[in-house]
Formats: sequence, C-alpha cells, structure tokens
Amino acid sequence: MTTNSGPAAAPKTLLPLLAVGAFAIGTDTFVVSGVLPSVAESLRISIADAGWISTVFALVYACMAPVLGAVTGRLDRRLVMLISLVGFGLGNIASALAPNMAMLLLARAGTAAAAALFIPAASAVAAVTAAPERRAQAMAVVLGGISVATVAGVPFGTWVAADISWRATFSVVAAIGLLCAALIAVLLPPVALPAAPDLATRLAPVRNPRVAATVLTTFLFLTGGYTALTYVGAVFWEPSNGSGTTLAVLLMVFGVAGVAGTMLAGRGTDRFGALPVLLASIVILGAVLAALPVAREHLATSVIALALWGLAGMASQPAQQHRLFSISPQAGPLLFSLNSAATFAGIAAGGAIGNRVLQHGGASGVDALGLVGAGIVAVSLVTALVAVRIKAPAECAPAPVAAPAKS
Repeated sequence: MTTNSGPAAAPKTLLPLLAVGAFAIGTDTFVVSGVLPSVAESLRISIADAGWISTVFALVYACMAPVLGAVTGRLDRRLVMLISLVGFGLGNIASALAPNMAMLLLARAGTAAAAALFIPAASAVAAVTAAPERRAQAMAVVLGGISVATVAGVPFGTWVAADISWRATFSVVAAIGLLCAALIAVLLPPVALPAAPDLATRLAPVRNPRVAATVLTTFLFLTGGYTALTYVGAVFWEPSNGSGTTLAVLLMVFGVAGVAGTMLAGRGTDRFGALPVLLASIVILGAVLAALPVAREHLATSVIALALWGLAGMASQPAQQHRLFSISPQAGPLLFSLNSAATFAGIAAGGAIGNRVLQHGGASGVDALGLVGAGIVAVSLVTALVAVRIKAPAECAPAPVAAPAKS
C-alpha cells in the first residue's frame, strides 16, 4: 500500500478528484430542497411533510459520520471513498424507485449512511497532503466541489424534477456518484493515513471545551440557515411564479455565490485568519435571513438575497475547518468528522424546525422561516466568540495521532 504524505507526494489529480466526489455528495444533499414541490405533488403530501426527506438524510448522516469513520479508520482512504460513492449511487437508485414516502425515507437514510464516509475522508487527505501555508485553500478546493454542486447539480436537478420527474433527478445523481467512484478507482492511487482510533477516542475531542464551542457554532449556523433553505422552493415560489426553470436559475445564483464564498474564504483564512472570515459570514447570513420576508416579494431582490446567502453560507466552512485543525493538527481527521456531523445535524435540525414553523405559522409561516433562522444564526455568533476565549486544559486535548510515514 502506498502512503502519501506531504505536498510532494500528492498526485496532481488528488484535489480535483476529491472535489468531484464532493460534487456528487453536495448535489444529492442540496437538490432535495429544489425538488420538494415535485415530490409533494407526486406522493400527495404537504411541502412540510416532504421536508422530512431532507431532515432524515441529514440526521442519519450526522449520526453515522463518527461511527462509520471509526469502523473504517484502518482502511485505505481510497477504498473508504469508493465504498462511500458506490453505496451512495445505489441509495439514489433506490430513492428513484421508491413507491411511497416510507420507502423513500428508508432509501434516503441508506444513501446518507454511505455519503457520511466521504467528506471527512476527503478533507483529511487534503489537509495532510497540503503545505501548511496552503492547507485552508486545499480544504476549500474539496468543499468547492459542494459549492459547484449548487451551481450546476442543484439547478439542473431542480429543472429535471420540474420538467420530467423527481425520480429522474435521483437517477441522474446516482449516475454522478457511480461515475465519480469509477474515476477515483482508475485515477487515484491508494492514500494511507494513520490508523484512526476507536469510537470512544474519536468522540474524545468533545471534552475539549474549545472544540465543543467551535462545533456548536457550526451546528447553530447550519440550523439557522436550513430552517429556511430546506424549504427554498416554498420561500421563493411567489417571485418565481411557480416556475421550475426560474427556481433553478435562482438556485444557480445561490450556487455561483457559494463557489465564490468558498474560494474567497479559503484565501481569506490563510491571509487574515479564520475568525474574521467566520464572523463576516455569520453577520451576513443573519442579515439575509432577517430580510427574507421583504426580499422575497420581488424577483430582483430575491436574486440579491440568494447571492449573499450563498456567499455567506459557504464561506463559513473553510474557516471552521481551519479553526478546528489549528486546535489540534494531530487530531485533524477526528475533528473534521465531528464538524461534518455537526453540519448535517444542523441541516436536520433546521429542517425539523422549519417543518414546525410551516405547520403552525399559518399564512405567515413562510415569512417566519427567515426570522426564526436569523435568531438561531445570531446565537452562533455568540458561540464563535466564546470559543476564541476558551483555553482548553491540556488533559482535555485529544490524543495525538502519529504523522503518516513518508514514502
């Protein structure tokens, strides 16, 4: 087995291939928000009930990421990513064939379990193989695959669902995942990292109060954003005049801004530090969500809101990953796994909160989504600042992980 460590050993195809895999995962994660109206109509359920499709996916992902990460910790990272993408592809095929809501939720749960393996593995490989001064940019390239998914995959999937069928959307996503698996199998050499510890050790960093506050910030930030983003089709139904094509264009605006936000955040974090980038993203997102009731009244203001939303929403992740890596570089894979779990736990919590808001908000429920989300994002600003002031005691720090041997 070949061990890759350090930038000199990393193949030129490494980051692009990791980004392609993240693109597949990102498309599947975010496209659900755009296809909810089609799913609801097809299965004869409400938009609020259809939101459980996204919530179940995110919840299973959050729960399984640390567990499966521990179980597969001794495996070659390429093999882990292949297992993830093949399972992901098969899960999406099952989603496309699901005859009812119960079977669709089961298929989404299986898909999420497979997907949970990929992003932590890819982020860890990117961080370990990059030069220290380019580490945040390397992680941003991987996360950029998710941003590109919002530019290309999500608008295209939304259009396919509106003009053909939501089942066709999941079929396309399955094909992307299986194609990514084939590319990684053919083009990427084995990538061995230090053997990961067991689950108890993997969860040990939570005892570090600075890690806990940082991960809590990720959770709250995503919860606030996804309180409204899970139901983006309903939020922008009126300015899009119920047109799937217009909604797809709006989501493309969100995605283009997200790509810009991810890449700018990577460069900005390397240059200015993670905290200024994170605080800027939190403030901008909170302001956008608070303004949604007004912004969604017109198409032009909806475009502006979605552009700022995408920029701020995606800018937080490179900064957060860099903050965690700086706390304990030796435990980078463990911390990335926790952050990934917090990300999807936030998506699940946001979807569940949004469901309650829509169910009990009456005619003003859609407008309330943004206001509730803004309040939750405001709390993440507090935890971000608290995390900076915490100095974790040495005994709470995660056990060091040996550096990979150079080939």
